[in-house]
Amino acid sequence: MKWLQGCLLLLIASCSAEHQQKVSEAETLYSKNCKVCHAQGINGAPILGNSKMWAPRVMQSVDVLHEHAIHGFGLMPANLGRNNLDEKSIRQAVDFMLSQLDE
Repeated sequence: MKWLQGCLLLLIASCSAEHQQKVSEAETLYSKNCKVCHAQGINGAPILGNSKMWAPRVMQSVDVLHEHAIHGFGLMPANLGRNNLDEKSIRQAVDFMLSQLDE
């Protein structure tokens, strides 16, 4: 029984570490690419953590926000303005920004 508990603890710890690494990668991506506009609301970009500014966008759905970040929308460039980013990374950056909103 203790062996099983130990295995479960290792599994939980590795999942937690993997999740934390993804969050860290997304936060780094945000800092290097999105922060330029989303920290100060440049060109109407909703500010990170500002639920009121994000509300109309969140109502569109996460899928729409992902598509806007990938393909561009209004003054936001496609691929966050970086040709070297894959769609998975872009989705992670959007998800990170959404995770910073107050519930």
